[in-house]
Parts: sequence; C-alpha cells; structure tokens
Amino acid sequence: MRLSLETRVTEDVTVISCKGRIAYGAEAAALSGEFAELAPRTRRIVIDLSGVELIDAAGLGALISVALTAQASQCSVTLAAPGNLIRQLLELTKLTSVFELHPTLDAATVASRGQAA
Repeated sequence: MRLSLETRVTEDVTVISCKGRIAYGAEAAALSGEFAELAPRTRRIVIDLSGVELIDAAGLGALISVALTAQASQCSVTLAAPGNLIRQLLELTKLTSVFELHPTLDAATVASRGQAA
C-alpha cells in the first residue's frame, strides 16, 4: 500500500496522519516534502504513525530529514502511535533519542501543546 498523508490543524498543533508504507521512492519523499512545506509555518507538528505498516531504510532517512528540518525551522516534531514493529525499529535505530514518542495521537497532541514555543 502506498503512503497517503492527511494534514490537519487542531488549535496550535499540526497533525500529519500517515497511512501505508514509508518506503524508498515517492513515499519517503512525500513525507519529507510535506514536512518541509509545513515546518516554517508552524511551531508544533505531530506525525501520526498509527496507519503505517512498514518503514524501510529510506523511510528512516525521511524521518531523519524531518528531524533536521524541524531543528532548522525551530519546530517541534513528535511521533504518535507507532505499531509495535515500527516502535521496535525506532528503538533499534536509536531514533527514540531524536524524537519524542507517544503511544497515542491524543497523548502526543497534549504533550506538544505543553512544549514552550
């Protein structure tokens, strides 16, 4: 299944909901591109991973690109609701030290609102 992205703004947090695969090619580029477009215009972004089935090496690279863009734009980014396999992959690759990770979208949204702008 290809990656589909849905972006919505709830109060002062922008949520990017991902469904499908974050994999080599258009999928990984789509996530990086969407984030790069949003980061300069918002201070807080939550990436909802609840619908993600697979992340490959290019997808991990896209997440690293997201982290670098966030840092350059002074935008906070939080990952929400990864499935068990995705969470294990994030832990194995030490991306949990780069991103704040929350078990649910609600928890991530509340935590993002609590961060100083």
